[in-house]
Amino acid sequence: MKQKILVITDCVDIAADELYATLKTELEKMNADEMVEILPIVKIREFSIIDADFCARLLAEIYNPKTLTILTVANPLNTATKKRARIAGRLKNGIKFVGANTGAFTWLIKDFGLSELCETSRDGLKGKNFISFGGKYVHAPIAAKFAFTDDIESVKTAVFNKSDLTELVTEKGTVVYIDNFGVSKIKLLDSELRAKQGDVFKILLNDKIIDKATYCHSMKELSDGETAIYKGSSLGLVEIGIVRELQSAQKLSISVGDIIKLVKE
Repeated sequence: MKQKILVITDCVDIAADELYATLKTELEKMNADEMVEILPIVKIREFSIIDADFCARLLAEIYNPKTLTILTVANPLNTATKKRARIAGRLKNGIKFVGANTGAFTWLIKDFGLSELCETSRDGLKGKNFISFGGKYVHAPIAAKFAFTDDIESVKTAVFNKSDLTELVTEKGTVVYIDNFGVSKIKLLDSELRAKQGDVFKILLNDKIIDKATYCHSMKELSDGETAIYKGSSLGLVEIGIVRELQSAQKLSISVGDIIKLVKE
């Protein structure tokens, strides 16, 4: 089966094209461009490791794990951390991943388990030899090689202990993504909410009531301007949005990383 590389990045301008081109060129150098496919690039919000973590987990649900390599290039602007490193690994279901030790693989590792892990390169991490676009010059070539060889030893430069992995902490109720319709995806399973059609909930944003919302099976069941809570299309998570309002999250003052609590009236 053809291997696939999925890029998740906050570099959403020409840099996204640079990542694609670098992967393509590296695969051609290995005569692997017919055996490895570069998937459509997933573009996330700037500096959002929460977005990266969610998108990786969501798409891992859909692609064949035995053929998937996830390359995450997202810059949280935390260059001083002692855990700063470039890493690669394999999950127990077969998914390979490449990126920086930012916590962007937390959800994947928690749900699927970690099989292999290593450090890949420390070239240009700091000092006068610092590389300003490590995603292009370092991570992308590593991801291409790992996807093609399917061998972690081909990209390993040092042992990396699981205890040194940066963990992204997102508690229940965290807003993990806001789509282009302004709908907020909440880290809360619909099954955990235990709501029925027509139930009304107070929406608490960081413990302050901001609105009331009606639970429904579809936003289309409510009138324009009403706030809806429903089971969304992503991992069974609850979603919140205002019917036919493209600025739902903005209207409710909700941002990625906020903590939402839903209290039934």
